[in-house]
Amino acid sequence: MANKKQSPKSKAEKSDKGPIMFKENIRKHKESIYDEYLSDEDPQPKSTSAYMIKLVLIGDAAVGKTSIRKRYLGEGFQKEHLATLGADFAATTREVDEYKIKYQIWDLAGQPMFKNVRPRFFKGCFGALAVLDITRRETFLNLGSWIEELYQFSGRGVVPVIILANKMDLVDEQKVTIEEIKSFVKELNKKTKEHSIENFLLETSAKTGLNIDKSFEIISEHIIERFSKSD
Repeated sequence: MANKKQSPKSKAEKSDKGPIMFKENIRKHKESIYDEYLSDEDPQPKSTSAYMIKLVLIGDAAVGKTSIRKRYLGEGFQKEHLATLGADFAATTREVDEYKIKYQIWDLAGQPMFKNVRPRFFKGCFGALAVLDITRRETFLNLGSWIEELYQFSGRGVVPVIILANKMDLVDEQKVTIEEIKSFVKELNKKTKEHSIENFLLETSAKTGLNIDKSFEIISEHIIERFSKSD
């Protein structure tokens, strides 16, 4: 039987102790902003207070991405909902500090069957909310693969990420510690430091609303800071 081809550089490795960072793969995704992204989608210069930002919600299926989006948009928490088919889109305009921000929020399906269609939805995003379910350890172990996919297909290379440790309302069922996730974010920041990008961790609950609004505010602030700087 022929061996199935699988490039070790195309996916993040993982172990039961936590995601293993994709080592030097981050270098191959060194920031390269193509001409097609330097048009309408780029944030406005700092001389104006209006910004348009495309964000993606990434993570395994059923970690709470859609519930987080609905909570942020004021649609409330739903215990059960249909699985996202490929990607779900929503737009909203919010005031963050002195800025008026129009969000394009793309909620990407986490099921493996949608892996081949996801690249088109990453294209042009400025940052991501990477969601894990604290009651399912595998959703933590898969974070490295998700972030690798983000860098590979964003068209902007390395972009800011907020790691959301979701379902904090279910701490009695917790299978991954916050210290483990903090360690992952610390290692990620070592890799992205040369790109002047810092990533963060927030404990969230789509059910209670814990830190949902804050996650969007933080990612917006760092995207504006990152992409409004002139070279």
